[in-house]
Amino acid sequence: MASEVDVIDLLERDHRLIDELAERLDTEDDPDEIRRLYVRIVEALTVHEEIEQEILFPAFLALVHSSSDTTLERRLGEHEELNGLLAEMRELDPNDYAFIKRGSALLLEVEGHFAREEDSVFARMRAECGPEVLAALGERALLVHAQGKA
Repeated sequence: MASEVDVIDLLERDHRLIDELAERLDTEDDPDEIRRLYVRIVEALTVHEEIEQEILFPAFLALVHSSSDTTLERRLGEHEELNGLLAEMRELDPNDYAFIKRGSALLLEVEGHFAREEDSVFARMRAECGPEVLAALGERALLVHAQGKA
């Protein structure tokens, strides 16, 4: 039986979860909770990025037959920036001020990236792929999600 969650639904849920965690950061005063929220965001983004890099983007490339389409190239550039920030944060102590500083930069990048990604890559995938394809990609994405939460 096909998954009831297609890959776009799953990735959009990730976006909403990360947005929610970021909103909680805005109202949080406890330094320990702030660090915990940043760690959760980094973990969620890491799994999310893995799904996009291994599953969604290759499917998108197969869908796009025009060499003049730069949609994915632009999103990949954004991903490189995000991955750089994530890599830096993984090397820092969550109790260090530098971790919070890099986290703030990460959140600024993420907010705009999510909107652009949903309006371009996700919308095009949904318009051009059937529900069976998105569900099959969703099955693969759920496996990555499960491994990332272990």
